[in-house]
Amino acid sequence: MVETKADDNAKDSVNNDYNAKTLDEKKIEKDINVKTLDEKKIEKDINEKIHDEEKNIEIESKDDYVLKMISAAANTNDDLSLPCLTFRFWVLSTKFYIKNWEFSLNPGPFNYKEHVCIAAAALAGGVSAYAVSIISIQELYYNTHVNFLVGFLLLISTQMIGYGLAGFARKYLVYPTNMIWPQSLVYATMYNTLHGNTSETNDKLRIFYIAFISIFVWQFIPEYMFTWLSSAAILCLIAPNNDVAKTLGSAYKGAGILAFSFDWNAVSSIFPLYTPWWSQVNHLFGIVLATWIIAPLLYYNNIFDAQKFPFLSTRAFDKYGEKYNQTRIMDPTTNSLDVTANENYSPIFMSIMLAACYGYTFMQIPATICHVILFHGKEIWNQFKKTREEENESDIHCKMMSVYPEVPNYWYGAIFFIMLIIAVILGHTSGANLPWWGVFLAVSIAVITLLPIGIIQAISNWQIALSVIVELVCGFILPGRAIANVYFRTYGYMCLSQCLYFVQDLKLGHYMKVPPRSMFTSQIWGTFVGVIVNYWTMQLIIDTKRSYLDGTEVDPSGQWTGLRSGLFNTASIIWGLIGPAKTFGYGSPYNILLWGFLIGGFLPIPFYLLHRKFPNAKFNLVNIPVIFHGLTLFPSTLPNFIVTGFIVSFLSQFYAFRYKEKLWKKYNYVMSAAFDSGSQIMTMVLFICFTGIAQVKFPVWWGNDPSSQGEHCFYS
Repeated sequence: MVETKADDNAKDSVNNDYNAKTLDEKKIEKDINVKTLDEKKIEKDINEKIHDEEKNIEIESKDDYVLKMISAAANTNDDLSLPCLTFRFWVLSTKFYIKNWEFSLNPGPFNYKEHVCIAAAALAGGVSAYAVSIISIQELYYNTHVNFLVGFLLLISTQMIGYGLAGFARKYLVYPTNMIWPQSLVYATMYNTLHGNTSETNDKLRIFYIAFISIFVWQFIPEYMFTWLSSAAILCLIAPNNDVAKTLGSAYKGAGILAFSFDWNAVSSIFPLYTPWWSQVNHLFGIVLATWIIAPLLYYNNIFDAQKFPFLSTRAFDKYGEKYNQTRIMDPTTNSLDVTANENYSPIFMSIMLAACYGYTFMQIPATICHVILFHGKEIWNQFKKTREEENESDIHCKMMSVYPEVPNYWYGAIFFIMLIIAVILGHTSGANLPWWGVFLAVSIAVITLLPIGIIQAISNWQIALSVIVELVCGFILPGRAIANVYFRTYGYMCLSQCLYFVQDLKLGHYMKVPPRSMFTSQIWGTFVGVIVNYWTMQLIIDTKRSYLDGTEVDPSGQWTGLRSGLFNTASIIWGLIGPAKTFGYGSPYNILLWGFLIGGFLPIPFYLLHRKFPNAKFNLVNIPVIFHGLTLFPSTLPNFIVTGFIVSFLSQFYAFRYKEKLWKKYNYVMSAAFDSGSQIMTMVLFICFTGIAQVKFPVWWGNDPSSQGEHCFYS
């Protein structure tokens, strides 16, 4: 029994050892399989990582480019204790003295956040309000005086209605890193330079003062003493009495081919020191294509009877080539179209530059919507899904700004609905005859196009114009109402434009770490004050420059051309009084331009497909909306900046950015801020002391010949 039991125990022990060994082998085999799976997973991860890296090379490169631009301007330091809306903000700097005791209503020294708020208020109020053009054409062309109350309500509602949409747009146009808003980078650099205390900042400040004083003194020469420098028409110097040379070479009356400008106000119109190079190339390509190639070809082939009318003009003409007299086709009691009088007078005609501009504009909005859907659609959707915490983690500036309370949405909503109510009231009571649903429709168009146009502006520095599209819509639904059309246009366009202007300032506050509520208050206050200043300034200019603005006389200096009011008036006739159905409808010579809507929507598609097929070939840098922005820049802008603007932009955004990075990062935005501010202040000085309020004419000589506005382009 014992022996058998021992044998059994030995047998069991052997079996147990065998089973243990088998289990160990299975475990080892399992570990090997797991290891194999892990290795496969690691290999898969590595392959996916390599694939993703290859796929994202371009994205990372683009992100590096964006971060490089931002880091040159925006600071990642913040002082939470700095006040913004001080008494000094409201009344710059006020001190009170009681006997020998002095006290100040401002806490602490003047700081950069306070400076940003003051500048935001000043810029919000210092721009020319778009609705001023409504008042000006009523005064200049419709013989209607607009009193202060109507003017104030019109200006305040058109300037502020778009602010209400900015609250919605913040998530998509302020928080993402790649929404850089190039102009905000310039201002951020300037404030950091003026308020820094390091040796590097002091060096920047020294350069700022030198550049500011230099451009301030220089601008006195091309704007007053030697006006030929504002538009140095080379072709006209070669053949001053040749009509072809004048049409091609003059920047004031022609294509401006090879015309240089040494006037920074002209050169800076394309923002050469801070618009990204890829954007500038697209934009200048559109400008050259429109002005130097297409327009001369159309003109000399007499398309649309082009040679009967001026090459470059914003005015409307009749069949005799004379200025269109809209009072001949208006019912004097209702200011609407008199159909019989219109049939007895003349169809409306345009300069070839203006006709082509409308064709490009029809292409522009469909191209913008298509481009943003194709190239940015996924990005918009991802941003929509992000929480605020995720936004803070993805951007250092968002994370730093999260310590400040945001502006509540109901603040934005209150402004929006108050201004909307004012707009509806004005539509009924001001003589515009714009129904309430017309105001709602105009604002709805702005809402629909806000994100596509906003994204293009945030990355490229160019805002796609909405004005022609809203004019077209109103012209079809409310034909024969000229003033209703310009009201519709202004509320639709300004709702979008002012929203994006507000958002751009919010991005500046983002870079400068200004509390959002302080930035909000600054912009509202500045706009309120600016509306009053705009109204009285407009009345002063009309009283002193009426004959230049309405085209009765030509300003010898070339500065008071009336292009904006002339274009606005022409638009009121084309889209409002006569209507697009007659101007562009069947039987009109301009009917072919309506194909632009279809062409524009198609053009971004080939470049998107090429980008998908060849992701490293940079087809994504071909930006059709920006090209169209260049195409539509004329005739409301003079082409005297093209050559000089290209040279300055190339030197700054291409050469210095790539090959002189340290100098570019240190001085580029500083120089831009100094040049812009210095030239604008000189323009104000000239208006107050020499060419506007006070009239002190410089002696006539070769360099400021009034018969050719200084260009020396004469008819044979």
